[in-house]
Amino acid sequence: MIKVIHCADVHLDSPFVLNDLRDAELRRMELQSTFSSLIMYAKNYGARLFLISGDLFDDAYMSKNTANFILKEMASYPDCYFFIAPGEKDPYHSKSPYKMMKWSENVHIFKSNDLTKIEIPELNADIYGYAFTSDTLQVNPFANKKPQNQNRINILIGHGDLTPNSPYCPITPSDIAKSGFDYIALGHMHDGKGVIQVGETWFSYPGCLEGRNFSEPGIKGAMYGEIDKGVCDLKGQKFSKRRYETIKLDISQYITENQLIEAIRLATGAYREDTALRLELAGILRPEFVFNPASIEQKFTNFYFMQIKNKTAPYIDANTLRYDKTVRGIFFRKLESKLNSGNEKEREEAKLALQYGLNAFAGLNIIDF
Repeated sequence: MIKVIHCADVHLDSPFVLNDLRDAELRRMELQSTFSSLIMYAKNYGARLFLISGDLFDDAYMSKNTANFILKEMASYPDCYFFIAPGEKDPYHSKSPYKMMKWSENVHIFKSNDLTKIEIPELNADIYGYAFTSDTLQVNPFANKKPQNQNRINILIGHGDLTPNSPYCPITPSDIAKSGFDYIALGHMHDGKGVIQVGETWFSYPGCLEGRNFSEPGIKGAMYGEIDKGVCDLKGQKFSKRRYETIKLDISQYITENQLIEAIRLATGAYREDTALRLELAGILRPEFVFNPASIEQKFTNFYFMQIKNKTAPYIDANTLRYDKTVRGIFFRKLESKLNSGNEKEREEAKLALQYGLNAFAGLNIIDF
């Protein structure tokens, strides 16, 4: 049995574009800290293989500090073999960090988009892998390929996509089932898939190590466990320091801001200070109910970050307003084409304008968002 760590899509030096400059730098440091925690976990666990299935870096280039950090971390665990299969974000080429950096002897980087084998006799294992050498890879390098020695523990590491005709190394379940490998360590899909068996082969996508925005929701981490001939006992382990979550809440039934705040407290009660939370408010609101998302956000300080997206719409009796001969009707008819626009931004602006206008005509509260 070989103790294994499998991670992918770390994206070191990621810009964290949703955050301000100061917070973005903090998140980049937290991402490095998460990777350090993974290395420490591997040491304590006694892992002999550490598999990184692409996109270790967020770009083909990286800062010197990040390069030194990676070199130091991997050199600190000489009893473990590190294998890296570059992906579309960090392809192997003549000017990539992979070629320029001085790696310790326990690190192997796959350099070709052809399938390559590395033998580890002491573990009775052969490790196969391939690299992206540009930001696309149109074919699957292990399609119709099999391990050369079926008596060994055969592990394949690569970056690829289960979507047909993908430009990012399209992989099919048939490719996996026919491969003959004991385990295929994949990267590219940022939501972890756990371990799946197809034919006699197990494979997994561990997902990204840290979510970086709301398109990467949930708890993130890596895979750990043991692999042998006919045995794949890998499990997911949380390592992320932050999580991104989106909640959708229909607020049609509420008529006061206090009711809305209480509803938000109930909807978000399961989340803590590690959570970046996006709250999407939907529904049809009564004309007299106007609230300020920014002021509500300030009342919730128990999260790492909170963002409210107001996607509600005011109640509109369009038939009545369309034939209204007062200034209210004129105002509605001026906006009607924009309310039905094919441009989402224009529609949203028209809805807000209508809500402000109708409230003003009724002498109700108007808030400048």
